[in-house]
Amino acid sequence: MEMVLFMLTSPPVILFIVGVIAALGNSNIKIPESLSIALNIYLLLAIGIKGGIGLSTVTWADLSGPLTAALTLGILLPLVGYLIGRLLKFQLEERIAMAATFGSVSLVTFAAAAAQLETIGIIYEPYMTTLVVIMEIPGLVVALLLYQSLKQQVVLGIVPQSSVSSVMLESVMSKSILLLLAGLVAGFAAPNPATLEPFFIDLFPGVLLIFLLGLGLKVGSHLHSIKEYGLKLVIAGVLFPIIGGFFGYVAAGLTGLSDGGTILLMALAASGSYIAAPAMLQASVPDVKPSFYLTMALAVTFPFNLLIGIPVFIKIVAG
Repeated sequence: MEMVLFMLTSPPVILFIVGVIAALGNSNIKIPESLSIALNIYLLLAIGIKGGIGLSTVTWADLSGPLTAALTLGILLPLVGYLIGRLLKFQLEERIAMAATFGSVSLVTFAAAAAQLETIGIIYEPYMTTLVVIMEIPGLVVALLLYQSLKQQVVLGIVPQSSVSSVMLESVMSKSILLLLAGLVAGFAAPNPATLEPFFIDLFPGVLLIFLLGLGLKVGSHLHSIKEYGLKLVIAGVLFPIIGGFFGYVAAGLTGLSDGGTILLMALAASGSYIAAPAMLQASVPDVKPSFYLTMALAVTFPFNLLIGIPVFIKIVAG
């Protein structure tokens, strides 16, 4: 209980809650869209660069197990999201949206979890950012394959490669993946990483606080949409992170990750995408309303992970 209370009173959580309260109370606090975009770009690059610097210190033998676990989770989690949607009797397109949303991952959830770990002094493997990239794409592809199969667009069991390759290309070229990859390469290749640390490492906690304030404002503005879909949307948004976190815990145990690495993998497996997945869904599954998956990921799953999931994961793994 002490750990949970400590986490709930940490600066990232406080700023997020303030943002939600401000939105619900119609406060005049605003984060300009241009600043929000700039903060997002900074966080993506900073996380990538930090991961790239750490990546330069490990070997392929260190990476092979975790990368395999991340890829397996990337394939398994969208199926879990789809089955939860089927259990709760959502429409086909909504189940596909759940598969894509929960099959991909939330970089902000990862950043918030990493910041919490650093605050309480729990170390984690330097290559964890690489797993974010690995887990971002497979879920989108699996969701598309499910959609094509269930809509009977597969002939003789062969999925049109153009559709899959298009989704993969769009995913790689999306802002989140491209900037993460750019940061990883820049950090890995930097001849003197110390020159990058003052801007991309030291300033990161403060920038994250401002970003979470803005995200809280956005979440608060989406809360009213929960009424449109009812209780089962909330159940789906809470049930998945519990199941996903469990799968992340098992995968981390099989690959021998440290306590910090295990917590981060659990947080990733429990998260829902509200950047990459919406872009794919709007292009490939236009029949489902964006308010459905954005509300689920932003207004239910993300707050649950930030306020409850991550503290519980830390308590389970680190005591």
